Amino acid sequence: MKKIVAVVFSAALFLGLGSQVYASENVPQQDDLQQVLAMIDKSNQDIEEKIEKAVAKADKLQEDYLLDIQKIEEGDQVVKLQNEKEKVLADLEKAKHDEKKADELNKKLQDLDKRMNEEREKIHVKMADIQGDIEEATAQLQSPGKKDDKELNDKLNKLQNQLDKKTGKYEERTKKFTEELEKIIQDVYDETLKISNETIAKAAEKGVVAEQYWVQVEFAGKLVWIDPVRVVGP
Repeated sequence: MKKIVAVVFSAALFLGLGSQVYASENVPQQDDLQQVLAMIDKSNQDIEEKIEKAVAKADKLQEDYLLDIQKIEEGDQVVKLQNEKEKVLADLEKAKHDEKKADELNKKLQDLDKRMNEEREKIHVKMADIQGDIEEATAQLQSPGKKDDKELNDKLNKLQNQLDKKTGKYEERTKKFTEELEKIIQDVYDETLKISNETIAKAAEKGVVAEQYWVQVEFAGKLVWIDPVRVVGP
């Protein structure tokens, strides 16, 4: 994304310089034009910097969100083991010329994989048991004379709440991520729009017509239009 934005900004400066070819009799003074071009270049650099910071912030926000979703799905213990495995893999890469150490690390990897699979199986069994109990309780309630059985209804509600709790965590965390991402996007949009509007107004004072043009920027997988500035004529 940084590379794409940089190319677009340098193109804007090129187009700005090229606009001198189409100047009319009311062309601004050369000094004024150079000042405006320098001002636009500086504004575009400021916009690019704000975009880069916002993109980095959005990427970190998404990284934290995905980690939290993984914890909800697999549990803290699995995530902890996964992080430990990544560290061992990094150590193994460094120890590829040390056969003894590499063997030790490979054994550790096997142990970690085994423990992770065991933890995942526990979670799978737990969720399957809950689902099975729900189906059993539902079947009993559908039996003659059991429709209004308070004990069975309470049991079914309790089991369903266990599943709903996990769903609720997903929804709550996703809502928080979405709101924070929207704020990052809105803030950088407002800030860059303000910069470009002020730059266009100052260019007009020097007799130079400038305009906003829009480029797409990706924030945590979401494409947004942002507005650098270019010269279009005197």
